[in-house]
Amino acid sequence: MNKQGKVWIVVTIVGLLVLGSWLIYKNAHDKPVSSQSLIRFRLQWTPQAQFAGYLVAKELGYYDQEGINVEIRPAGPDLKPQNTIAAGSDDIAVGVSNQIIAARSNGVPLKIIAQIYQDSANRYILKKNNSISSLKDLRGKKVGLWLGGDEAEFVAMLKTAGMTLDDIVVVPEGFTIAPFLHDEYVLSQVTVYNELNQIRDAGFADDKLQILSPRDYDAAILGDMLFSSEKYLRENPLAVQKFLAASLRGWKFCVENPEKAVDIVLTFDKSLKRADQAMQLKEVLRLILSGTASTKGIGNMEPSQYEIAERVLFDSKQIFRRVDSKSVFDDSFWNNVQASDKLPRIKGPTS
Repeated sequence: MNKQGKVWIVVTIVGLLVLGSWLIYKNAHDKPVSSQSLIRFRLQWTPQAQFAGYLVAKELGYYDQEGINVEIRPAGPDLKPQNTIAAGSDDIAVGVSNQIIAARSNGVPLKIIAQIYQDSANRYILKKNNSISSLKDLRGKKVGLWLGGDEAEFVAMLKTAGMTLDDIVVVPEGFTIAPFLHDEYVLSQVTVYNELNQIRDAGFADDKLQILSPRDYDAAILGDMLFSSEKYLRENPLAVQKFLAASLRGWKFCVENPEKAVDIVLTFDKSLKRADQAMQLKEVLRLILSGTASTKGIGNMEPSQYEIAERVLFDSKQIFRRVDSKSVFDDSFWNNVQASDKLPRIKGPTS
């Protein structure tokens, strides 16, 4: 073999070694998520319009297009997503910010990755004949509340009037509006997309109700958000970013095509009533498009909102160790989706 041939072989070998090293580096640092990559995604309840964006993303193949296989799992009253995420049996879930703050206060490293609802989903309602001019008027009266931590907002509201739960008669609420309709308590805690709609359907239009919002008392804990464990986020950054991009795309579809979105929701549970789901989605979209979403994008996270939630939880004795509000969320995935021009931009709230 002549000298020129030897040089060619050496150059070829060096080139192959460089190429091989680059491919190893690329696979280690920028490995695409294959269609076999499974994300175990836990809802906060059973499939309904509350979760339309994710159901749409699943049905229309948005997750598949990102190269991820998302398994949507329902929850219920005895299954808490914050517990399944902490245990590692789920990867990403829907929850409420107070759950993450409480977990971190107890040393459980969970993180919010997108704040889907920009307001609290809770309202506190009275019939017009029981209306009040001040929370002080509730002293000694029966009040229906969800307990186990869900009463934190109302505790903070009472504090603005110099009151505590000891100043009222707390009646634990179930999952029916019947006690409120039958005047078993004068005030009921409801969600805007579920129980409040049921009460309206029962003949109580808004002009027959007094509706109190925790935001008016600086006590709102923002509703549905997406969260995971620090461990999962650290080990699966690309999968998380792809999941978030597809999920936000699903919510954008819901904003622009609400009727089609309801059609898709109904395919996941044929027992649901279309009118109920259409109304639920309308209220859900109001929550999504309020706050900073109209200017910064769906899922934006504001530290000040978590500061409010942390204060509410501490004041209501739901947590006993203070939590740095900036430790509650990780906006890097949301920012990366935004930088890749995949973040849905929606201007203004729905009608």
